[in-house]
Formats: sequence, C-alpha cells, structure tokens
Amino acid sequence: MRVKPNSLLAVLVGLTLNLGLTATAHAALQGRDLNGSIGSFEAYYDTVLNITWLADANYAKTSGYAADGLMTWAEAITWAANLSFYNALTNQTYADWRLPTVAPVNGSDLNPNFSAIGSTDYGYNISAPGTTYAGSTASEMAHMFYNTLNNPGKYTPAGADSGCYGTRKDCLDNVGPFSNLQPWVYWSATEYGYATDHAWNFAMYLGSQSTYDKPGDFYAWAVSSGDVGISAVPEAQTYALMLAGLGLVGWRARRRG
Repeated sequence: MRVKPNSLLAVLVGLTLNLGLTATAHAALQGRDLNGSIGSFEAYYDTVLNITWLADANYAKTSGYAADGLMTWAEAITWAANLSFYNALTNQTYADWRLPTVAPVNGSDLNPNFSAIGSTDYGYNISAPGTTYAGSTASEMAHMFYNTLNNPGKYTPAGADSGCYGTRKDCLDNVGPFSNLQPWVYWSATEYGYATDHAWNFAMYLGSQSTYDKPGDFYAWAVSSGDVGISAVPEAQTYALMLAGLGLVGWRARRRG
C-alpha cells in the first residue's frame, strides 16, 4: 500500500507529539530518558554545567524515600548516592548520583562574608547577571536559579530589595521543565570548611546561598556528572533529515501520480 504524502506528514507529527517534544526557552536543558519510558523525561542534561538534573526536584518524597522530602545533610548525601535508574530499552543502569556542589566563586577559596550583590559565596546574586561573577558555574544551584531559570533574588545586584519575597510569596518565579521544585532550602554536597558540622545550601525561595548545621532538615535535588540518559526526541539535524526525506517522498509520489 502506498502512503500519501499528507499521511506521512500526519505520521511524523503524531510521532513528534508522542515523543513528548515541547518548545522550551531553556536552551541549556535537554530532556533525557532514564527508564525507557519514551515520551517522558526523567532528567535534564545541563549543557553549560555538564551535569544531569533529575526532572523531579523532590524525588525523595515522590519515590517514598522521605515522607515530605526533607532530610538531614547526611541523609540527603546517602539518598543521592544510592539512587539508581534502569533503562530496559538500552539495558543501562544510571547509578552515579550526588547533590549539587558549591565551589569558590572567585576560583580560590569559599568566602563566607555576606553579600547582597553577588561578590562572595555567601548571600544573594551569586552568578546573577550584572554582578562581579555573572554566569559563574561555581555554584551549581545558583547557576540553575539565576542563569538557567532566570529567577530574581530577594535583593537586586545593586543591593536593593527586589520585592519578590514579601510582596509575592517567594522569588521562585520560574521552575522551567522541572517538577516539584520547592520554594525552600536545598542541601549541597559541599561541607563548610570553617566548621565541618555545617554544609552549604541554597534557598530557592530567596535566591541566597548560605551554610547550616548538618542535622537541619532541608530538601535534596539529585544530579549526575556528565550527560546521563538517552535523548527520547530526535535532535535538530535529525528533523532536518526527516523533513528532507518527507519532501523526497512527496516529490516521488507526485511523479508517480
């Protein structure tokens, strides 16, 4: 049976929709399949940071590991380290997970002096546009919050109150393609060097980075170094080839008609 060009186009469009293709303003994020469920993404590869984020930012709760997702630092570290996803389609297991890290924004040492304008590792606007270290990848969560998702901090780079906390519920205006990203505090994997009973964290409701004692209960967002999972949606080059092929089929069909 010969398939008409219009039918082929319908098949192509249907396939695209079934694969879960959606336009996104977050060009740095690419959907990744972890469990073989083509048409949904369990993770997103961050092309700038070269890490892969779980699509569910409160997976500890969703998976039933923690009743509300809140954990101590030690519990969060253990949870991430024991995560594992099996992809039956490719017979691959993805088990190398961790919490996001914090490195010195100045490239040498973690500065604990508070700053509202993003000139240290402690405070607001770390890596935010218009600051001393704009676009820095030193803090993985700060980069996600300010650069990838383009959220505002409680204070502007000039040090003025932005009004996003208090006037509104919180500063987490944009969660991107992620689910269950909580407007609260998330643990990092990095200990506080001046007091190892503390660890660095990031407040998603304020846009601030700080430290807290490890027995505190905060959320955890798992990441994996590098590009993890498979792309369930053809890349742009693949679409170009598919469309070119569709055009060729249409041309042949017209000639035969």
